[in-house]
Amino acid sequence: MQKKRAKKAVAIVRAAGRPRSEASRTAILEAAHGFLKTRPIAEISTMHVARKAGVSTATVYRWWSTKEALLLDAFLYAADHEVSLRSNGAPLERLKEYVLQIGRFFTGENGIAVARLLTAIQDNSALRKQFLKRVYSPRDTDMRALVQEAIAERQLPASMEIGTFLDSIVGPLLIRLLIRHERIDEAFVAEVFDRVVAGTMLPRRAG
Repeated sequence: MQKKRAKKAVAIVRAAGRPRSEASRTAILEAAHGFLKTRPIAEISTMHVARKAGVSTATVYRWWSTKEALLLDAFLYAADHEVSLRSNGAPLERLKEYVLQIGRFFTGENGIAVARLLTAIQDNSALRKQFLKRVYSPRDTDMRALVQEAIAERQLPASMEIGTFLDSIVGPLLIRLLIRHERIDEAFVAEVFDRVVAGTMLPRRAG
């Protein structure tokens, strides 16, 4: 009987601990993302994040072994809440909607966070490797799959080069974000998308 009560007590403690643990993890991610939007990566420390989240540095290191891993997770936490790919509908329409979401995410404080990460990976090979693996590659794979669907449904020509097509859609957004520091509004994103799609329909010149 006592053993049963002891097991029940342990179960209650564990059940109560999970929500608190998840709340702490969320607080850390939100604190890290807050710093990512307001400070250069070199000026962000694990201690700063822990203090802002109201936890110990040991709690932070329980989930993340490096500051860079934490900042990437914080970025993905924000991006996954604001940029998502629909699973139904015409592929070209879904792709356009996805690119419009990316454009919206690139504006304001989130855009600053993106710019900081893209700048930081130039001099940090470990961060660049993780960025390519966890941020860029999965999204590139999803977008390429959508383009393949659009080709299969004859919304896009089979002869097109998918990588060039996607670079042509997203590239102008990055130019505004990183070089010109200009606003990326929906009208601009939609025009770029429509023009690139229209360009794929033009007959290729011989030679």
